[in-house]
Amino acid sequence: MPTLIDLWLPILLSGVAVFFLSFIMWMVLPHHRKDWIKLPDEDGTMQQLGDIPAGMYTFPHCGTPEEMKDPAYIAKRDKGPSGLLTIVPRGPMNMGKSMFYSFIYNVIVAVLVAYVASIVVRKGDPGGVVLQLTSTVFFLGYAGAHGWYLLWFSHTPSVIWKSVADCLVYAVACGFLFKAFWPAV
Repeated sequence: MPTLIDLWLPILLSGVAVFFLSFIMWMVLPHHRKDWIKLPDEDGTMQQLGDIPAGMYTFPHCGTPEEMKDPAYIAKRDKGPSGLLTIVPRGPMNMGKSMFYSFIYNVIVAVLVAYVASIVVRKGDPGGVVLQLTSTVFFLGYAGAHGWYLLWFSHTPSVIWKSVADCLVYAVACGFLFKAFWPAV
């Protein structure tokens, strides 16, 4: 069985590959450009929101199961609008920090994939086995949560399917890297 040390190169290359592929998907290709849309009255909404601290909010909000039965909450929910709101810290986004953590996340996913593959696949096993297993586990690692966003957070199906398609590209690319650099006997 290979060790994680034996798999350091495909782990690192997978992290780099997904980093650059995600840049291409989000910054070069046009398919995500309409995933986020402008509020109908952006200036008015921003003024109304005022100085809300960074965080995740629901509206109308209920913090307990009992509050879900409260007639006042039910009336607000039924009248609408209702939604989820994420407020990010003020000022420009720290792209360097976000890109660094994105790369670290990609490497962590690759380490977990390598761990699973090192348990299942032996050194010198056929490349097809490596490709199939690692691509599948990479896909689960990158796309696994998107279904929850559709089911629980009302993300639109088109946004979810585009993101899942991106994850499939990442998974296959990483699977080929693991296949190419899988240790021989």
